[in-house]
Amino acid sequence: MTINRNKKNRLAKILVLILILSNLIIPLISVESNNHSYNKNLSESSIPMPKTQAFSKDLYNPIIEEEKYGLGGINITFLELEDIGLGFNSTDDVEYSNYKQDLTSKALNMSFKHINFIKTSRIAEVDNLNEDIEDFEKITVKLNETLSIQYNDTNTDYLIYASKLTPCVIDQLLVENNTESIKKVNDGNYSLIKPPETKINFLKFNYKNYFKLNTLNFTMHIIWRYNLTIDTWQLTQDISQELIITDEDNIVYPRFNYNFDIIGYKYNLTNDNFIEIPADDLLINLTIDLPDKNLLSSHRLIINGIRITTDFLHPDKSVYTKNLIRANESSIAIDFTTSFTLDFEDPVDYTWGIDRLVEDKDIRERIYFPRIISGPDHIFLKHIKILEETVSFDQVITATSLFKRIVLYKEINISEIEEDIRNSLIFHEYATKRQGIKITLPYMIKGERSCPFIIRYETTNDLRIIITDNINMPLSDLEVVLYYYDEKFGTYISKDKSQPLGPSITDENGEILIEDVPNGNYTAKIYQRNSDDLIKKAEVSAYLDINYIVTPIIHFPLLILIFGGIGGIFFILGLIFYLKREDK
Repeated sequence: MTINRNKKNRLAKILVLILILSNLIIPLISVESNNHSYNKNLSESSIPMPKTQAFSKDLYNPIIEEEKYGLGGINITFLELEDIGLGFNSTDDVEYSNYKQDLTSKALNMSFKHINFIKTSRIAEVDNLNEDIEDFEKITVKLNETLSIQYNDTNTDYLIYASKLTPCVIDQLLVENNTESIKKVNDGNYSLIKPPETKINFLKFNYKNYFKLNTLNFTMHIIWRYNLTIDTWQLTQDISQELIITDEDNIVYPRFNYNFDIIGYKYNLTNDNFIEIPADDLLINLTIDLPDKNLLSSHRLIINGIRITTDFLHPDKSVYTKNLIRANESSIAIDFTTSFTLDFEDPVDYTWGIDRLVEDKDIRERIYFPRIISGPDHIFLKHIKILEETVSFDQVITATSLFKRIVLYKEINISEIEEDIRNSLIFHEYATKRQGIKITLPYMIKGERSCPFIIRYETTNDLRIIITDNINMPLSDLEVVLYYYDEKFGTYISKDKSQPLGPSITDENGEILIEDVPNGNYTAKIYQRNSDDLIKKAEVSAYLDINYIVTPIIHFPLLILIFGGIGGIFFILGLIFYLKREDK
């Protein structure tokens, strides 16, 4: 019996010892699991060299090298001249003194009958996309000027004649009389001369050699090619519109103004001098084919400041003048609207596609790849703006375009969007205006893959985060991975390629500090070290001096109380059991 009792006593002592050790060891394990010593890893916190991604004109080619619109074409559909009368049929040059005597004596008599519009042989046209089409800012028309000729025993066998219109070049010479129908006169029977004292070319027709008669009446038809000039011909975008691209709306409806004057000239003989003056007696009708006319809408036609309210638009959307307008005294303007759809190539945010470190630890470049995906082909688009909320005016170093197009920016205040802060107590009290920039994009035209531009800026903010347990006690040795616009933050950020920083490890104060970060909000994902188990995901901001993140991790003193209490109960039970066994 004594042996059995001794065995039972030893068992009781062992049990009590186990209970005591468990009471001591369990809290220590709890403390060790929640209070690792801080060991900062330089390879994880240091900034690696920036990763580059080449982009150049080899990948992004400009379609146009200058701000040049296509202007479509302008055609004259009708022309008439009021009382233009006979042109010039004499010269004071001594060489033609006998000819002048024929005119004076009426041996040669020339009279003007009429001048008729035949057709437009070349329209005014500007095409900014087709190098094979030469810019032509004149309209060439063919005119038939008809003269009646009577001659009898003249001293000379020729006549000379020049049109009042200028610049005017003979295209054909046709003649007819009572016995012969209209015939074309070959070049050998007429020529162009320029008397020394004049600056215009005269037609010289050897009519006697052609008809082989001494007395004759005939009709002469001179087909002229006459150029009218399209002056101050331009297309401009209405700069009064505020066209801003947002992540919700990437369609813009810019207004444009298309205007020109049409100018015609003629000669006036004053004191034996040929003076070039406006041909105010020239009346015309026009048809204007605007560039990409089928994509335009909301047309307005204004002539000399008066809006035309009657029909002026053909079914094919070409604009025409219904009533004759007077050259040199008529300014034509057409207002219209069109639409462009834009987007940005592979954006991280809704605009920029790459943000990369390029120099030291605080000089970064933000690269944008805007493009037009639908709209007119020949009309380039400018004055389009975006709001950049995470770069401030004082941070910008340069703003440049790959195609050497102008990139403008100015300082603005940007308010926090309510949806971004609705569920965040952290940001709510800071939901005030912050500094950003409004960027005016370089001009773009449909057909270019993109028109890349770069904002180089200096990062001036640090991101400081303190992570605590459920009672706000700091937690050390946790891994924190940062995301910027849902991409891992690092020296190179893009949708396609990235170079993120390694995880940051909290120190004994539960803190991490990332220096020189871009402005804005970040997502922090917190893990146990060397574990993929996510403890918490939280939003933090570079605008705040300190970001506090409270995790659901239970504070370790509570564990000590729990496990200590359990151990104490076992200890008391074991002690009672032991004492009872001793009494026996």
